Amino acid sequence: ETLLPQALDCARGISDESDRAKALVALAPHLPETLLPQALDCARGISDESDRAKALVALAPHLPDVLLPKALDCARGISDEYYRAHVLEALAPHLPDVLPQALDCARGIDHEYSRARVLGALAPHFPDVLPQALDCARGISHEYYRVSALVALAPHLPDVLPEALDCARGISDETYRALALEALAPHLPDVLLPQALDCARGIWDESDRTEVLQDLIKSLTPSSVDCPLWQQILDGLASLTRPNFIIALPLLAPLIIELGGVEALRETVAAVDDVSRWWK
Repeated sequence: ETLLPQALDCARGISDESDRAKALVALAPHLPETLLPQALDCARGISDESDRAKALVALAPHLPDVLLPKALDCARGISDEYYRAHVLEALAPHLPDVLPQALDCARGIDHEYSRARVLGALAPHFPDVLPQALDCARGISHEYYRVSALVALAPHLPDVLPEALDCARGISDETYRALALEALAPHLPDVLLPQALDCARGIWDESDRTEVLQDLIKSLTPSSVDCPLWQQILDGLASLTRPNFIIALPLLAPLIIELGGVEALRETVAAVDDVSRWWK
């Protein structure tokens, strides 16, 4: 700790702003409260908005209440909406006294995705903002970003998950569709899993299909899987080449035990061992 003032002075003296921001990011978790005003001033003095945002995001969780209004003012002064939104997201959980100002700032963001994201971050503190955040998310024209915004709102509005899944299923670009399904996988209720699996099976690129199937399988619990869903899972895995199938297979162990007992798992392992000898 005795070296931290020197380290901060050294960081403040770095002429390259990108490197200065990186130094502040590295120091932020370790600085005592007495040094945080200097660190915040250093971050505010960075002219490049991307680097300034990175430094502010790193400092946000550590700032005392007295410095939060100054950090918020700095965030509001960032002209690039993406970076402004990023800083507001980081500040939102720590702004009990200035949340109304943060909300006003969020509402003024023109970029739909950034506005939806920040409103979603503020939603736990302002439940009445949720309808506005949802409307904003629904209005995002880019399909993947729309899904991402809806997923971010899901913990507060679980009823949007069917809509988010429908949106993901309708994404024409397969890479974005796969990313959207991966983002949704941990949040989907049991009733939506068959639709998600059907959508995953339709992804042409095997690498993307494997990733989505693995994420969906990870979200399954033994109690959520009945025989039709089990058959659907196996059909999805059957579409993979052997190496990808083997990678995904261990994820099924809890389900195999639930449906067939430990003996079924032993038989599965033995069958894989037999087949592996055939491949040699």
